[in-house]
Amino acid sequence: MSTGRADLPAAFWRALPEDLKALLRLGFTGRSQLLDVAGRCLHAGRTDLAEDLAKIAGDALNTLAHDHPLDGGLAAELLAADPAVALLAPDAVARLRVLADHWARPADTAPLLDILAARDFGRTRAFLAQAVRDEPGNLFWREQAVTVGTVENAPDFVFACLEAPSPEAVRPVLAAAMERARTLFSPRQTLAPEALLAAARRAPWNAGLALRAFDALSGAADQRDPLPGRTAVLLYSWNKADELGSTLDSLLASDLTGCSVFVLDNGSTDGTAEVLARREARFADVLGADRFTVVSLPVNIGAAAARNWLLHLDAVQAHDFCCYLDDDVELPPDWLVRLGAAVKRYPEAGVWGCKVVDLANPLCIQSADSHLAMDPAERADLTRLDPNPFSLTDLHVQTLDTGGFDFLRPCASVTGCCHLFRTRTLLESGDFAIQLSPSQYDDMEHDLRLCEAGLFPVYQGHLAVRHRKRTGAASLTSAREHGSALGNKYKMQTMHTRADIAAAIKAEQALLEADLLDKLDYLEGV
Repeated sequence: MSTGRADLPAAFWRALPEDLKALLRLGFTGRSQLLDVAGRCLHAGRTDLAEDLAKIAGDALNTLAHDHPLDGGLAAELLAADPAVALLAPDAVARLRVLADHWARPADTAPLLDILAARDFGRTRAFLAQAVRDEPGNLFWREQAVTVGTVENAPDFVFACLEAPSPEAVRPVLAAAMERARTLFSPRQTLAPEALLAAARRAPWNAGLALRAFDALSGAADQRDPLPGRTAVLLYSWNKADELGSTLDSLLASDLTGCSVFVLDNGSTDGTAEVLARREARFADVLGADRFTVVSLPVNIGAAAARNWLLHLDAVQAHDFCCYLDDDVELPPDWLVRLGAAVKRYPEAGVWGCKVVDLANPLCIQSADSHLAMDPAERADLTRLDPNPFSLTDLHVQTLDTGGFDFLRPCASVTGCCHLFRTRTLLESGDFAIQLSPSQYDDMEHDLRLCEAGLFPVYQGHLAVRHRKRTGAASLTSAREHGSALGNKYKMQTMHTRADIAAAIKAEQALLEADLLDKLDYLEGV
């Protein structure tokens, strides 16, 4: 039996099982997520909703086949499940069979893993190009080349590997991969509101489409509003003079109406002091006198303590809002009024954040809306590296940025690269945890406190901030840094009980449901 209400998104959504809705609320994208959605639908045991669940599972499976045209492991997995094959489009099944027959992982993967670990794209490109030439019929190597080339933003390399000589049998698969690659590397086309509405009505289970359609039709996608009060923009930096200089230049080029800027030099020994001194007059010209403040410390006190130091400056507390920025970001000119629009739409939030993408390749999403997840069967155990195993969802790292995260809604955590607080809320919620120094997990832990207090973050996906990251050998972390991150994750998990996290998850799911239903009801009335 079908609900017969696919043209009415809210009615269709309300009829779905709660456990499936909890999964679908997170999003309809990403390899693991779509496999989970399809599996949940195929094993739901709801004969009264069989037709509707089959539509959802079929959409998930066909989306997977389209988005991962060279993933031979996925092809074999899908083809091994007869219920999945029955829901796939015939041309997708044909391509998957060819892919599964012409994709083989090498017996010895050590050479590939070693060269990938070195993070030297020149060597990696040469290695993979040679492998494609040596084994033109093994699509495994083209998959690796496309993956690396996409991450490195090297379309010419990707296209060259896809166009390299190949057996006739695999050409339909390579054609599908080429179509996907061209879509990824082409300038993104903004869908008209009417097109988004039609897509949301065709797939009322796709929460991301519904959120994007609502934002497009309600004006939220283009909304920009000044913040209602004065804003303190806060940065802290340690030995990243060049990156800090670029960040400050992008800040100067943006709309800073009503802002003051405070920078903490966290004991830097490079040219950070000179970078700040050279920009003091420029900020005075833009902001006015005495609205650019530098605090210089003799030693590095860590990120959490630097955040707290800035917050407790009397001059900062005189502002209505505080916005922390990383020292290695590039901001669009309208970044602050985009956050202002989020504040206007969701004034009750505890913090407002944004989408963060890689500076060199904005297809790679570093952070989007994150939601709490926890296996209820797990138990706290202080002897494990994950003593209280809960996590944040990672759908954004399972896919690339093709617009699927361009929406505005509540969540459980936003990135510390660029996040905005009401100063009063920040003071009342307590300092960032200095036991999580030097830097990892202090922003996430603070967001958890806000969630437990009912002050959930809000994600502004119409604001994309670009984040610089060191590449190649410079990006490799030391054993000490890796150990510090694991230690901070352990400490962060011991700071919150399972009961508190479970309550926050329940409250967040209720908030997401209410937010989505309001928007689906709006779409039904358009």
